[in-house]
Amino acid sequence: MRTKWLVAVLILGCAISSLALEVQLPESAGDVRLQVYGYIRADLSYGTQATAPGTDFAFWVLPEIDGKKDGQTHVGARETRFGLALFGPNAGHWKTFGKIEMDFYGGDKANAYNPRMRLAFVDVAHTSGFSFRLGQDWDTFMELQPRIVNFASVADVGALGLRRPQGRVTQEWKCSENTKLVFKAALAQTVGEDLDQGGFEDGADAEWPSFQFNVTLHQKLWTEKMARFSVAGHYGRETLDGTEKVVATNASGVVAERVKIISSDVEDFDTWSIQGSIFLPLTSQLAAQVNLWQGENLDTYYGGIGQGVNMALRKGVRAVGGYAQLLFDPCAKWGFALGYGVDDPDNDTLSPGMRSRNECIWGNAAYHFTPALTGMLEYSHMTTDYHEKSDATNDRVQVAMKYAF
Repeated sequence: MRTKWLVAVLILGCAISSLALEVQLPESAGDVRLQVYGYIRADLSYGTQATAPGTDFAFWVLPEIDGKKDGQTHVGARETRFGLALFGPNAGHWKTFGKIEMDFYGGDKANAYNPRMRLAFVDVAHTSGFSFRLGQDWDTFMELQPRIVNFASVADVGALGLRRPQGRVTQEWKCSENTKLVFKAALAQTVGEDLDQGGFEDGADAEWPSFQFNVTLHQKLWTEKMARFSVAGHYGRETLDGTEKVVATNASGVVAERVKIISSDVEDFDTWSIQGSIFLPLTSQLAAQVNLWQGENLDTYYGGIGQGVNMALRKGVRAVGGYAQLLFDPCAKWGFALGYGVDDPDNDTLSPGMRSRNECIWGNAAYHFTPALTGMLEYSHMTTDYHEKSDATNDRVQVAMKYAF
């Protein structure tokens, strides 16, 4: 299920917390440092209409039943997070780094959370600006992270990307004191679906992994913070086998149905995206960020409102979308954000009843009681349109408390 590996980010970014705890290792560990980081988080949310996936975060609004809304309240602590970061040993011009991170979105029960791996990678970097990373990390084409309290983090309503296994190379060039160019390229697991019901992912059935890239210019303009201008994207393929349903009856008269593969690699569906991103500091306290994209078959990247291939039309769902956000941090204690996101599939690739547009406007505030303790409040208004059907709206309020370490 998609809920087992959805996108999520920290409210103020996904870097290691400045409060990370340094762990004293035995001398036998050599030149290795270990940091423990994470946070404990509790959330309370109320929405005026049910949303997918029916838990404590929201991707899109579900249709009303008989014209009646179905308000829901969720209380949870599953976003609580724990991570380990290892530094070293280093050798000459080479530095090594590793990370493993988990949260508790591995199960669906509200009071029996299961751990789930988020990140797990090793990184080898050279002082020349070259580095190689292998393992599970955020999609290489992701340059921005929206500031939002909803754990879904604008997925299926304007923001593309997730975490997935990959091998990535990065090269940085420092052009001047105020300018840096960063190029990233990766081969990543496609992480498709089992559209042919053959028993394994269609992305894994393709002959090659997906290719991802990201080219970003870091430029200091009129503030101390660097502006960023990025062009990024990906290309991959999902391959379907030929299958047929087989019905069998055992000696007890029980009828069983299964899917049998009768031919291999009979149909391909491309998945691709191209996107542009800008992070622009306007003053020392105010910044704007914008991400725009278009692509096809993007359900596992949280585009197309969770719709990748329309099997009735044998077409990949094409879509355009993006989000824009203003970030205002007037002082060390307060942080504010106002954003708008939209995901707009092409109606020519949809069948009646499929989701045809999803948009959301949200605003939030964060107050740092201490360097470790942060309170958050967010309001969002989300509207989901259905092709040739009635749309649905949800007004959602969420409060959260986070204790970082």
